[in-house]
Amino acid sequence: MATPASAIPIDVIFNVAALGAFTANTGDVTTAATISSGAPDLVGAIIANNVGLVAGQPVTLSDPLGVTIGSVFTKEFTTAMGTFLETLTVTARTPGATSLGILAVGTITQTVGIGFDPTPVYWSAAYTQNAGPGSQINGSFNNSTTPPPGLPEPSSLALLGLAVTGLGMARRRRN
Repeated sequence: MATPASAIPIDVIFNVAALGAFTANTGDVTTAATISSGAPDLVGAIIANNVGLVAGQPVTLSDPLGVTIGSVFTKEFTTAMGTFLETLTVTARTPGATSLGILAVGTITQTVGIGFDPTPVYWSAAYTQNAGPGSQINGSFNNSTTPPPGLPEPSSLALLGLAVTGLGMARRRRN
């Protein structure tokens, strides 16, 4: 008897090279709510890849890209194995004196083609504006289906949220 084939998780780790100029909606990366994507954007260095990524292929990012906590944005790319869409939510924002770092968590799904399961995905971006507000912005992007060190996977975060909610409800009942 044959059993149905199961899909496999997506395994990708790569950098995105932005070839265009970045623009912060406020002119200052430290206070920006959105920053342009720097399009055109291309796949840069590839560290892990089971979906047929090729360095130099186009990547489409939401433009402008939301950089405040809770902002949702998308990233899409197509390979010989299909089209892949990431839907991400900014979960951390770290401004510096002339810089901004963001972390986003979401899911990557195969929207065209078959063979891959939806998989958690993590995105980090670093923007610098060394000469201060109104000057040139430099940016770098990293994409990975492996969580960064110290960041639990989304399912673990959901369980933690349920546990905290349960404790809060139990405490409320006692009062």
